Amino acid sequence: MWKKTYRKLKYEYYKVLRMKGAPAFVARGFSLGIFIEFITLPTFGIAFLLLFPLCKLFRASLPAGLVAFVIGKLILPLFILINYNIGYVLIGKPLQENLIHQEPGMPWLHWMKEKGLVYFTGSAIMGLIVALASYFLVLTGLLLYRRKKLRRSLPEESPTP
Repeated sequence: MWKKTYRKLKYEYYKVLRMKGAPAFVARGFSLGIFIEFITLPTFGIAFLLLFPLCKLFRASLPAGLVAFVIGKLILPLFILINYNIGYVLIGKPLQENLIHQEPGMPWLHWMKEKGLVYFTGSAIMGLIVALASYFLVLTGLLLYRRKKLRRSLPEESPTP
């Protein structure tokens, strides 16, 4: 399982490195995709629809955003508890309702009212942090990769005796 996940991440990594366009253009798309993935879970997937207009608005690469959206699905489980704790610190104690007055068959709705806003807030904050970090990492990686590729493609000048 780990080998398969590693291969998938490596494949997505190479797809981002070989994307066409300016490095800043690709890095913006990647960071937008990561941010959207972080806020998708508490919005039941509706936030995915934001990816297309936000890529247009920020003049970012849509393919890079889609790759980041897939990669975000693999890394988001690492942040779930952190997101909830950040939201809990910022918002405070979640809504407390009397459980006696709760309607039967609505535990999901009660959970969303109680913890959904806390998780969404923490997820948005952590998503912004991870998106900013990923922007600079992808930008640096693309610049280094393209510089190295350019050096390899230039003909070597042999010294004349």
